[in-house]
Amino acid sequence: MPEPSIHPLDWRNLEKGSSITQEQIIEFHKYHFPDNEFDEFAYMRVKEAIQKLRTEINEPLVLKQEKTGEEKTFRILTDKEAPDYLASQATAGIRKQRKNARRLLTDIDTSNLNEAEKRQLETKQVHHAFIASAADGARKHSLQMQRKGEALPKSLINKSKLIPPDA
Repeated sequence: MPEPSIHPLDWRNLEKGSSITQEQIIEFHKYHFPDNEFDEFAYMRVKEAIQKLRTEINEPLVLKQEKTGEEKTFRILTDKEAPDYLASQATAGIRKQRKNARRLLTDIDTSNLNEAEKRQLETKQVHHAFIASAADGARKHSLQMQRKGEALPKSLINKSKLIPPDA
């Protein structure tokens, strides 16, 4: 990665609640990804790079891509906005996993596969069905506990391995 001290975007001083313009995104991309053309994945590359750089200096940010007219920007979410956004992104990921796990079961014509490929498919089907089942069970249990007025156990945060061990 190029030297971050001479940079078209002052990523070290970005503030929560502010925005990054499309022009800044394009310049950041040119600087950090000179061998990549600015394509439909450029915004994802830039967003991930900025978030990684900020995490490395222990000042993480949550960026949300927005579109105003023809211009695409990143809005840096405030600490009040970030939890709802990140929770909805996590839920969307679970839904996507479930949808694609279902497609593993319904969208593949096994008559076009040899025996080894059928075994690989079955392994993937069982693996992803297990993950979907676990997520569904946890979601149902969570809702039941909340309906009863019970608090979800905070110890799950550490057990989940969502927080890196060196944090």
